[in-house]
Amino acid sequence: MRNLMQHTVLFCLFFTTLIYAQDHDKSEEPHENYKKHAISAALSHTHINNGVKDGETVKWEALPSFALNYNFNITDKWAIGIHNDIIIEEFEVESKDENKQTTKRTRPVASAIMVSYKAYKHLVLMTGGGMEFSKEEDFGLVRLGLEFPFEIPGEWEIFGALTWDININAYNSVNMGIGITKLF
Repeated sequence: MRNLMQHTVLFCLFFTTLIYAQDHDKSEEPHENYKKHAISAALSHTHINNGVKDGETVKWEALPSFALNYNFNITDKWAIGIHNDIIIEEFEVESKDENKQTTKRTRPVASAIMVSYKAYKHLVLMTGGGMEFSKEEDFGLVRLGLEFPFEIPGEWEIFGALTWDININAYNSVNMGIGITKLF
C-alpha cells in the first residue's frame, strides 16, 4: 500500500509539473492596454538629391525641416496615420530628364497617409503615399520609413526617424530626425 501511495504522489507531482510547464509568460502576450492615439513632433534635416545652389548642381543638399504626425493605433502592432513634413527654406532642384531644368520649391509641405507596423520593441516600419504641396507645383509621393521609439514616463516616447520620399516625376529626398510623441 505504501508503494502505491508513493507512486500516486509522484504521479501527481509529475502531472502538476507538466501542467504548469505549459503555462506561458504573460509578458509574451500582446499588450491589451496600448494607447489608441499618438501625436508627434520632430525636428529633422531633409537631404535632397540633385539640388542646385548658386547655379551649380549639388549632389545632396541638406535643408532644415520639421514634422507633425498623428497615428491611430489599430492594434499594439499596426497603426494608420497622417504624417506631415515641411521644409522651412526655399530651394531649387534639377530635373532628372535630359533637359536638366531647374524647379524652384518654396517651403513645400509633404502630407502622406502612412501604415505603420511595429516589428520589434524599438523598430517601426512605415509605408504610404500622398502629395507634396508648394506654390510652384504639386507632386505625388511615395514614402518609406523607419522609426526607432523609446518609451519614457508619463505615456511619452522619444524617437529617431528615417524616411525616404520618392516624388513622382520629380526629386527624391531622405529625411532624418528626432522627435517626441504623446500617447493617449
